[in-house]
Amino acid sequence: MRRRQIAIKITQDQWSFAVASGDGAGAKLLKTGTFIRDPERSLADQIVEAFEPLQMTDRFACSLPAQDSLLRWLEFPFVEPRKIAAAVPPEIACQIPESLDVRSVFHEIQQSGKVITAAVSKKQIEDLLEQFDDNREPLGYLGLAPFCFVAGLEWTADSLLLCVEGECISLARVEQGAVTDLRILPRATENADLEVIRQAQILSRCGTNSLQKVRLLGLASDSSLALCLKQNGFEIELVCLNIDDQQISEQLTTTASLALAACKASATGLNLRSGVYKLKNDWQALKRRAWMASGLVLLSLLIVSGSCYLQYQQRTSELVNIQQQMKSVYLKQFPGEKLRVAPLLQLQSKLKELQHKAAQFGTESPGALQVLLTVSKSIDTDLALDIREYVHSDEGLRLTGSTGSFDAVSRLLGALQKESLFKDVRILDSKQAIDGSRVDFQLQIQLSQTKGE
Repeated sequence: MRRRQIAIKITQDQWSFAVASGDGAGAKLLKTGTFIRDPERSLADQIVEAFEPLQMTDRFACSLPAQDSLLRWLEFPFVEPRKIAAAVPPEIACQIPESLDVRSVFHEIQQSGKVITAAVSKKQIEDLLEQFDDNREPLGYLGLAPFCFVAGLEWTADSLLLCVEGECISLARVEQGAVTDLRILPRATENADLEVIRQAQILSRCGTNSLQKVRLLGLASDSSLALCLKQNGFEIELVCLNIDDQQISEQLTTTASLALAACKASATGLNLRSGVYKLKNDWQALKRRAWMASGLVLLSLLIVSGSCYLQYQQRTSELVNIQQQMKSVYLKQFPGEKLRVAPLLQLQSKLKELQHKAAQFGTESPGALQVLLTVSKSIDTDLALDIREYVHSDEGLRLTGSTGSFDAVSRLLGALQKESLFKDVRILDSKQAIDGSRVDFQLQIQLSQTKGE
């Protein structure tokens, strides 16, 4: 199950939310909406009413405006992330007019080789984090607007991004999906539109390529500012975000792009919820999962133990029945005898007794092992034989094999005829191979009738 990101936009009267799911490869919006924040109730309860019950893996996302941060684009003669991370704090400390004691430094390495660095007020971050409960409303992503909005959108071409959020207008130059320059202007000034046009003209020409395309985020395409941009030669494109092919309103696009950015966020991105402010309760989710897994394991053990116990009871009952049957069969075969031990043990004792009696009276023919040993001893060690067939029965023995010469066959025949265990030894067949390399033979041995011990 993919983690869902619930983006929250905090305002004085009506809060907005957007829910998205996905990862760096792609994200999808699930729902957007608004609600009036009730300070007497938890944010989680109100989100449940506006959306649906929260899952254990859900995370919240929020953003801070960039106008209160100190931003710098830095360049280093090396590209190793660890070296850059170590060099950023002292470098930005030399370029900002304020001590880093009251600010936290965050950075992101851009594709162009530059490093965007933001020194954000610690109090501003901490005041926002106090509005979220790490257990019920875990805030996992804290973006810096408009950088987080850029990260959530798709960029097929370089352009300017005009974002209207609250009382601020941010104008960013976006190249290869990264913000390379930024202007933040107040919205409620007398000549706000003219100042935005002037800054847009400056940003469009400040790079190697002139950018005449402006994407609008949180602003209608028929607004006075959008019409002024058109009149000054800019190409206007409205950022459109959809949920199940239904376009969401312009007022919710910033919140929706924040949710998408939270889904796509990586460990190297510009996330203010990192370092000392990193979410600490991920282990609690892991702990809950561990408890659930332990419960499932315990339940499985109980089921297996119960099944084993039932099988043991069944096998025990079957064993008792078999023992009773064995006892009944034994008493039928040996009537009048008392069972002093288990029927199987007493039956084995009877078999050993019968085997001992049979050994005392003997059998009509010698044993197979005795015959094999006699044949083996009768063959001289210097005699090379290849026995291909050795067939033993109560009446006799048949040997089929090959040797080097007819003389060797004769020596084997003579040695076997001297054995008292063999009543008659004769050659059934003896012939030389076509290539003359060996002599094939077949012997028939008749066993003497003896008394075994």
